[in-house]
Amino acid sequence: MKILPSILGVVTLLAAAASHGDSQVVAGPHGPVEFVGLQRWNAPDLLEAIQEIAPDQPLHACAATMKSELGFPDAAVFIYPESDDWSKRYTVIVGVEDSARVRYRAAGTRTIGLPEPWQELKSVAEEDFGTLVLAAEISDLRHDAASVRESAEIRGLDPAALDGIWGLIDALDDEQDRLLAHEVLAHDSSWSSRAAAASVLVNFRAQDAAWHDLVSTLIDPDGRVQTLAGAVLRGLVGVEGGKSRPIRWESAQEPLMALLDGTNLFAFPTVLELLAATEVSSALARHLIREAPDLLLAHVGAEHEGTRETAIEFLKFVSGEDFGANPEAWSEWMNHLPSGRGAQIPAPTPN
Repeated sequence: MKILPSILGVVTLLAAAASHGDSQVVAGPHGPVEFVGLQRWNAPDLLEAIQEIAPDQPLHACAATMKSELGFPDAAVFIYPESDDWSKRYTVIVGVEDSARVRYRAAGTRTIGLPEPWQELKSVAEEDFGTLVLAAEISDLRHDAASVRESAEIRGLDPAALDGIWGLIDALDDEQDRLLAHEVLAHDSSWSSRAAAASVLVNFRAQDAAWHDLVSTLIDPDGRVQTLAGAVLRGLVGVEGGKSRPIRWESAQEPLMALLDGTNLFAFPTVLELLAATEVSSALARHLIREAPDLLLAHVGAEHEGTRETAIEFLKFVSGEDFGANPEAWSEWMNHLPSGRGAQIPAPTPN
């Protein structure tokens, strides 16, 4: 991918445009750059700091710099091109500054023996990870050759490799495979074993426990394993218009809380769509919102329509209300949610 030119010299000319909630928008060399969720930083200073540290780094890779050099516990970048023109794009950078909100689960410490078919799938994870991710994400589209070819070509992958991967995954559909996947995801120290286990769970959409395992894997300490779990979940939910079946999510409350609080920001939109598509219970959803409101309110206040609409649609689903892109109104609604601790949710502070 072409490296974006340094924009350090441009930053001094930018004017921050205060928007709703916790988002801030500045002008970038290829279009607007919006920061969502900032508390102590402001957008121009943060963009300048990123460019000072890594002047030749493309902006879409700045999440790593924010985490490794600027003290952000988690960060994520989302790029929205104008049609097919990647030289003109809207960039949304989401950051969490409070380390208490980022809670990845502990890494496994065991080496679990895997049967031969599992070993083959593990090798795919190590040797052709991108194709395994795509296979998990578009599994339900496999009979649409044109869609498969287009999806592969967009990512620069060989569509012919998908059939072999699907064959490996399809063969691991016994209940013993699901139980092994659960064990591997929870306890194995090998990232590629855990990635293989996540891909196997595409076969078990009829079992709530498989969905729980995938959501728990979104807070895996390894980003590759998170990515695979997210791909499986998007494939299970998104292929047929975001419709699925009701899931009882109470057993997955802890990872869901971590995700809504800001752990694995790349997965945040997926989780909101997932909970709505699987008809999360109103009681659980309201509990999650009450305990982790900040990131939702920050997304509601985003200037970028797609970023805010995912959060707004989730809140509308849970509440039966429609306060649109108004973080203050949604905050007021949240303040009336029942809480055993009597805690009040503060309204967002305007920038």
